Amino acid sequence: MLTGGTDTASTTVEWAMAELMLNPEELKRAQRELETVVGPNRLVQESDIPNLPYLQAIVKEAYRMHPAAPLALPRLSTQASTIGGYNLPPNTYLTLNIFAIHGDPSVYEDPETFNPQRFVERPDLNPTSGYNSYQLIPFSAGRRMCPAPALGDLMTSLLLAHLLHTFDWSLPQDLVRTAGGRLDMAESFGLVMYKKIPLSLVAHPKSPAFLL
Repeated sequence: MLTGGTDTASTTVEWAMAELMLNPEELKRAQRELETVVGPNRLVQESDIPNLPYLQAIVKEAYRMHPAAPLALPRLSTQASTIGGYNLPPNTYLTLNIFAIHGDPSVYEDPETFNPQRFVERPDLNPTSGYNSYQLIPFSAGRRMCPAPALGDLMTSLLLAHLLHTFDWSLPQDLVRTAGGRLDMAESFGLVMYKKIPLSLVAHPKSPAFLL
């Protein structure tokens, strides 16, 4: 539980930062929202998150494109069931493919494009509700979903908000020279979907006061 509650949040933020570096206009829009809501003279607080709809949309889009756990933990049916026309006998192992659901073109238009605006237009899609909606389920779904989705979502949003509010970001010069400023977005295979090549960025503090 400790591992599931730490590296999943940090992995999601790493993916979000990588996507924002590839989409600088989205990055600037999020920073403008933070400057308007929070201002330059204090740090982001937990109470600010509900007032940052575009930041929340970025987090949701990161959840959608890069679910930290692309395959939910296996389930075991306790009784015969019929799901989607398939008859499942008792003791059937089931694996929920979250990555496939989030990338389904019948659910999301142009699913391979990073587009937070889709969630600005659909604020009702709640990533922590694994019972009422199955379009966005980064914490899995049903009674066996993550035991603390609200905490995980808050910590992910708060971490990303601090990074965007406190610093400006740029790619290292060696990457700009050798890769033309393009990031390698390959994924590693495992229980948690890490970025294969860890993200490396240069942080530029917006104000020395934030470092005290």
